[in-house]
Amino acid sequence: MELEQILEHLEEMKGMLTTLGISISLVEGEVHATMTVEPRHVGAPGIAHGGAVMTLLDSALGVRAMQHALTLGKATSTVELKVNFLRPAKLGQTLVTHTTIQSAGRSLLVLSGTAVDEETEKPIAFAVGTFNVYDYQKSRLKDSES
Repeated sequence: MELEQILEHLEEMKGMLTTLGISISLVEGEVHATMTVEPRHVGAPGIAHGGAVMTLLDSALGVRAMQHALTLGKATSTVELKVNFLRPAKLGQTLVTHTTIQSAGRSLLVLSGTAVDEETEKPIAFAVGTFNVYDYQKSRLKDSES
């Protein structure tokens, strides 16, 4: 399965990305996740809840990890995610992510990413995520045997 097909499928499912209004796109091969802070994201008056920003970063890192894993015929899942919140994301502000693979081993990927203000490029939050890389087919067989 191609990454574009996976992204289409996620959109059709109307899951977490749709619920939070997170859009994921590929720009010249780079994964970008975008979210405009709306009232549904607010955790304090006029400020995005950290969980919404964290979900934006987890989604961006996860899709970037998946993009890498697919080249190996594998799948991924989040093992650990750490986020540093650098400044508040304000109501109406659009956030976009930038991601980088820091380390790609046989079974683990470590990525970093930043959510920035789309207009100013000022960082809002920084994340480091560890992702498991596994054989998708073996996982499916185990699930069907249970």
